[in-house]
Amino acid sequence: MKPLHTESITGNDFGNTLRVLVAEQEQAVRDMLVQQVFESLGVHADAVNTSSAVRKLLSAQNSDYVLAIVDTRLPDAPEGEVLETLKEYQIPTIAISSSVTEPVAEKLLDRHIIDCVLRRSDEDLDIIADIVKRTLLNSERKIIFYGHNDFNRKSIREMLDIHRYTVIDVRSEAEVRRQLENHRDVTLVLIDDSATQDDELGLINSLRQQYRREDLGVIAVCEEADSSRNARMLKAGANDVLNRPVQTSEFYYRIRQCVESVERVREIKFSNIRDTLTGVYNRDYLFEVGEKMYASAQRGDTSLTMAMLQIDNFDQLTIEHGIEVSNQILKTIAPLLQSELRKNDVVARYNAGTFVALASNVGDHNAIMVLERIRQLIAKTPIHCGAAVLNITGSIGATTYPDETFVAMIGNAQKSLAQAIEGGQNSVVVNN
Repeated sequence: MKPLHTESITGNDFGNTLRVLVAEQEQAVRDMLVQQVFESLGVHADAVNTSSAVRKLLSAQNSDYVLAIVDTRLPDAPEGEVLETLKEYQIPTIAISSSVTEPVAEKLLDRHIIDCVLRRSDEDLDIIADIVKRTLLNSERKIIFYGHNDFNRKSIREMLDIHRYTVIDVRSEAEVRRQLENHRDVTLVLIDDSATQDDELGLINSLRQQYRREDLGVIAVCEEADSSRNARMLKAGANDVLNRPVQTSEFYYRIRQCVESVERVREIKFSNIRDTLTGVYNRDYLFEVGEKMYASAQRGDTSLTMAMLQIDNFDQLTIEHGIEVSNQILKTIAPLLQSELRKNDVVARYNAGTFVALASNVGDHNAIMVLERIRQLIAKTPIHCGAAVLNITGSIGATTYPDETFVAMIGNAQKSLAQAIEGGQNSVVVNN
């Protein structure tokens, strides 16, 4: 089975372009919401205490608000009327309510309501911040949506768009597979039964031959409930089956549950194959993927270039300046390597001060150009350690000759590296 991209979604820095609208009648709660959203997410919020103030803000700059957090019982909108205003402007909304009356409950059914949080304690602020974070992160979560019926497509797309998912629309099974190849970080394939012509099991079975259930979520959306068909889909490999009519809140919850389940598995895999200090691949993964790339080169399917980079005098730098400085050197160099190589190239930490890069179909001339550019970039990148600034260099040895084994190819790269070091360091040697 083919593994999908294992990069995990991390970080809370959403930039300065996103804004949240907060409407809450109590000053203390309003201030805490603004503070919580900024401190936990780095997102600024505009706060008001009335429904009329909400409308005024939206009419002036509605495009700036990625979502709203609103009290359903504002002084001039005691029955949740503010939710109608937010619906009019199509602003995804988190509703806060101390009690849900019938008029409010009816408005909460609208698909623009992301969630409703009952006011109980200060812990609710953490819950709200978590909902905001989850919604903002959804733009990095990719979902392939396969459907034919225009009405169903429009309805489902609207719900996914409200939650800010990145949706890739397709209209054929071949396109589903092509998009999975092009977007290795897709977490979910959502299949509308209008597209499969009574052959949902065929597509699901086909996907499961390539992608494990924990690596790629598959959810089928069917026109009506049929317990025997649903069971067949689940047995074939679907993570979930949704039957129309499905409540908006249930749709959101089950999509989120599937997406986050896949993400958790990817995060575990990510941590298992990455060097904890630098974030590049670790030595175990280098050998795992390297053997596969080497086998492809041996068959003649691709050419393979291996480069080994060693930070000059790394051990001496560690002795003189300490482990924290040497760690800073590694954390500075690793992203430089990644920035100069292609997305599909492999960069791994081989040992203390040494990295290895694997690249397919580069060509000898291009390899020398790229490695020389990396060498120059390292030499002109200062390492800041307190008040001091260190200037470091790196030696690079590379080989394009596959030899008899992958381990032997590593030996060839090490020989090239030794020549670069013996020749005075801060140089590139490539042997074919």
